[in-house]
Amino acid sequence: MSSEKGSGEGTGGTEAREHLANERTLLAWVRTGVSLISFGLVVERIGAQIGSTGASGLFGIGLAVLGCVALVMGTFQFLRSRRGIASGDFVSTASAYMVVVAGSLALAGVFIIYVLLSNG
Repeated sequence: MSSEKGSGEGTGGTEAREHLANERTLLAWVRTGVSLISFGLVVERIGAQIGSTGASGLFGIGLAVLGCVALVMGTFQFLRSRRGIASGDFVSTASAYMVVVAGSLALAGVFIIYVLLSNG
């Protein structure tokens, strides 16, 4: 009887750890999204102060939009993972990560091209 109780606690403990890890992942998505939004606002404000509102405004808006996408994608991934953990049918995917990475690389590439063309 004690072995049944022990194995039941182990399964519940494993599921609890998986849910807690899922919540930590959501919090990481939230930190990333809020950081991107904040950085976008800083870029836009600095551009407005130095008189270069065109490009800095676009980059700032791009970063803020990417931050919003990160928040939405993180929330969807959290909810999908939560359902998968609860049903015992969890399958990890990397699509949400790839969207944010591709968006970040695209913004960085456009920024590098802009800097090279404006200084050259």
